[in-house]
Amino acid sequence: MAWQQLTIATTRALAPTVESLIENLGALSVTLTDSADQPIYEPPLNSTPLWQHVSVTGLFDEHHDLSQAKAYFNQHLDDQNTWSISIQRLEDQVWERVWLENFQPIKFGENFWVCSTEHEIDEPNATLLRLDPGLAFGTGTHPTTALCLDWLANHTLENTDIIDFGCGSGILAIASLLLGANSATCIDIDPQALTATKNNAEQNHVLDKVHVYGTEQYPKSPQDIVIANILAEPLISLSDTISALVKPNGHLLLSGILSEQAEHVISAYVDKFIFSPSVVKDNWVCLHAVKKP
Repeated sequence: MAWQQLTIATTRALAPTVESLIENLGALSVTLTDSADQPIYEPPLNSTPLWQHVSVTGLFDEHHDLSQAKAYFNQHLDDQNTWSISIQRLEDQVWERVWLENFQPIKFGENFWVCSTEHEIDEPNATLLRLDPGLAFGTGTHPTTALCLDWLANHTLENTDIIDFGCGSGILAIASLLLGANSATCIDIDPQALTATKNNAEQNHVLDKVHVYGTEQYPKSPQDIVIANILAEPLISLSDTISALVKPNGHLLLSGILSEQAEHVISAYVDKFIFSPSVVKDNWVCLHAVKKP
């Protein structure tokens, strides 16, 4: 089955109206995206900001009549200078297959790889973390995840117990186990993340070492390594909670932080931790610290 994709390029102010009009036209789904490469890294809590220039896209089945679509929008949108319309046909695809073809293996450290189940690594003694499209964020391609994976791949994890605070797909916990950690406690506010973590752990044969919890009932016992790859604001507001999960002389790994936010995050932890120099990738920062005895 093919599809039709109708896109209205417009302004932030007009986007909600356009979204409603596309829904009323019978769209199966409506998506809002940035039209001008204007990233929104970390919006305030309980807010959903939009970009200055927005593309509002409706997906329709191939038989839906869109011949009068332009006239429909002309009728309901007064100023044509603030919007433009395009319609294109989309041939049906197996979208997971498209994702897999574009997700190439990524190497961390000397011989640790993140790759899909479709790829093979022609390197002796390679350690592979297999990851396919799932419910939760985290494939190793984003700088924040890559920075954490790089730290894990370059440090000795044998005989350690770790906590992945905000585990997402579970990639960092699973990587730790494949690299020698004894156990991983995975915590997330999103039930889908916990499901994805279990699925990915089973796929990588470490499910018996993974323990998943929501944010209400996880164990509070301190561990050797705590990883929190979330965002600056929750890292700061939860600093006491996260700090308490690290053993004395244990390691803390914080990411999801923009360069300009790093000092604010460090200031929330510096009384209890000694920080190493920050590591930066594409304006994202990873902070490593050791807890004071």
